[in-house]
Amino acid sequence: MRCLALLVALWCFPVDAAGDPPLRVALVVGHNTGHADTVPLRFAHADAAKMAGIFTAVAQVSQEGLILLEGPSLDELRIAMAKVERLLSASPGPDTEFLFYFSGHADDKGLQLDSETLPMDELRSFLKESKAGVTVAFIDACHSGAVVRDKGGKRVPVLELGLAGDGETRGVAVITSSSAGEKSQESEELRGSFFTHFLASGLRGDADGSGDGRVTLHELYQYAYNKTIRRTWSSGGGSQHPTFDYSMTGTGEVVLAFPGRASSRLVFPSAMEGNYLLYRADKDSVLAEVDKKKGVVAILAVPPGTIDLFRRSDAALERSTVVVREGEEAVAPEKGTGEVSRNYLLEKGAGPIVSVGAKGGYQFFWDEGIREKSILPAMLGGMEVRVRNLLGPGVVPYVEALVGGAASSGSSSTLGPLARSTTSIEVGTGVAWTLLARPVVVELSPEVALFYVQRSVDNPALETEDTDWYLNVAPMASLLVGREFFSSVHVALQVRSGYLYFREDSKARNLGFSEMFLSALVRL
Repeated sequence: MRCLALLVALWCFPVDAAGDPPLRVALVVGHNTGHADTVPLRFAHADAAKMAGIFTAVAQVSQEGLILLEGPSLDELRIAMAKVERLLSASPGPDTEFLFYFSGHADDKGLQLDSETLPMDELRSFLKESKAGVTVAFIDACHSGAVVRDKGGKRVPVLELGLAGDGETRGVAVITSSSAGEKSQESEELRGSFFTHFLASGLRGDADGSGDGRVTLHELYQYAYNKTIRRTWSSGGGSQHPTFDYSMTGTGEVVLAFPGRASSRLVFPSAMEGNYLLYRADKDSVLAEVDKKKGVVAILAVPPGTIDLFRRSDAALERSTVVVREGEEAVAPEKGTGEVSRNYLLEKGAGPIVSVGAKGGYQFFWDEGIREKSILPAMLGGMEVRVRNLLGPGVVPYVEALVGGAASSGSSSTLGPLARSTTSIEVGTGVAWTLLARPVVVELSPEVALFYVQRSVDNPALETEDTDWYLNVAPMASLLVGREFFSSVHVALQVRSGYLYFREDSKARNLGFSEMFLSALVRL
């Protein structure tokens, strides 16, 4: 499955760090849905909005020069393209720069906008014939998946825009999120695609290898290339390799962003070390990522507000909070204030998360007489459905359906040989409270179940069979100890006890029983 991920048009320009910036125009497009044979994306709109904010914050694109489209029709995109041409026509030549970013579905025929397509030839001409002196293009388009989603696209020939300079002081650069035959991927944890996440992190300053407060095209591509390869390889979705086609005339560096000039910044002191995610809870947005090396000061351009910092390890996230004010530099705290589950960001803003799986186990009643003659110890099996993030963090409602039974043989001094069998059905619902999230999951939950039992006694000698049934509600309490694997598979051991009001031979009985289960659930 090949991914065509082309993120189009980032502006590049020969740098005069102290001079006034030339005219910069950016067209940023996100579209979650492609043609009928593609799976809707979750984060294409969010990725586009994130990049638009970064362009105005650190790339010196004015609000007047920014056009952001989320889910546009083909006509709306063409109207925006015409507006770009008018803006660039106001100051044509080498001092103008143009950015075009697209996140969504694409194939060899063009960019997919629901059932419509912007032909690739039209896109190619739009970029090549732009009146801007410099045009840089990024296109991020692929197919979707679970806790990691494959972004749209299908097997197609290698896409080559074939753009090149025409002898004037101008040029075009095209960066794609993956090479031919590869998937591009979205991440629930990062709230977007891996590739766009690393573009954003790099432009905010993590790609500034020289430490001069600027991010060049070369620095950004090398940063996004290396980070995307490593992270997608470890995600299990298959490595993706961003590709780069660069054709320009003239001399000078191509500078994409000036994080050192941002109005608000976050400083990571030299003593800090580790991988940090910057998260805005009010926006449910991952701003950037920093691989902080000890002995080096790192500075990132960030929007003002409260930012959660998560220092990541394989087992957990160490969390701290910092407030960044407009026009100021804030210093990141060197020590976290507490640990949260490694799945915290997966679940924080993801909405309801459904897990479905199977469970099997053993049931027995405490009363020996009941176990031997009335309700035999039984094997039970069935399915369970859990929903996280519906009632709040750490509160998990669930429903289950179990069926099972048992059989035994014996004899009576008066009736002779007897064969007994029991069929049990439980349909229950409960709410689990998470007491511990790591290193294992520990949950305590009350539950109520509809308890049905059918009993049969067969007397071969008399050729008779007596059958009766009983139905009542049984309250229960449960303790679960489990572990999550691959951020999507939950394996657990559950022990619970319950109460059943039971009538037998016109006598009321108050019965206690216990059940033990092994379950395995998969996050959808």
